[in-house]
Amino acid sequence: MPEGLEAEIYRRAGEHLVGGRIEGITVDPACGDARSLAVLVGAQIESVRRIGKLVLVDTAAGVLGMHFGMTGRLVVDGSAPIEALEYGSARDDPRWDRLVLVVDGRMARVNDPRRWSRHTLDPDLSRLGVDIFAGARALRLRLDAVSHRSTSTKAVLLDQSVIAGIGNLIADEVLFIAGIDPARSFCSHDQPARAELARVISRVVRRLDRLGGSHMGVTGPAMRSAGGSCPNDGAAFARSEVAGRTTFWCPVHQR
Repeated sequence: MPEGLEAEIYRRAGEHLVGGRIEGITVDPACGDARSLAVLVGAQIESVRRIGKLVLVDTAAGVLGMHFGMTGRLVVDGSAPIEALEYGSARDDPRWDRLVLVVDGRMARVNDPRRWSRHTLDPDLSRLGVDIFAGARALRLRLDAVSHRSTSTKAVLLDQSVIAGIGNLIADEVLFIAGIDPARSFCSHDQPARAELARVISRVVRRLDRLGGSHMGVTGPAMRSAGGSCPNDGAAFARSEVAGRTTFWCPVHQR
């Protein structure tokens, strides 16, 4: 975390700043370039949008791109829409503020204990694929476009140039619901299977959004830390490394 769902929660919180004028901006040198971002001072915020894991603040002077890494939280007017990240901290230590925006006297901060967040001017969006909220048809078309790939199914889901916004937790939940072995070669899925996978992605994303984030799935952090059995067949969840990420899955029904 944060994955695309958490970025969407931050986007909704940031909407309250639309119409305001940026009076000041500071950024930790490890997380962004203060000189380039300084051009935004004095600009009015026209909109706050999101693609994948990236929140975009639109102004006439340029676009501020906020990528939260695994441990960055947005805090607006002292209130955090997500109180704690699974792999971060619930502390709101001012020393961890990596980006601070002052907008009409109000303050929006990215609090990040590990300095993994990144904040850039006019970020390149050309390498991002279709967004996770695009709907089943758009997701299917994107999966069809990469149907030749022989890498693991999980690797394709994690590839932000295919679908922007899927992280490790969402990927494991999608594959669990779809009954797909994470290591299975993606090119082994025929067109009907890809269409069903797209439908599952769309359903899972919307369900987790309603529940409050990517951590709310069956294969979420609670199961990952304590272990557990598959609610479908009672088998113990397996743990392995797929696509360079720790992966939890059911060895019985995921094929």
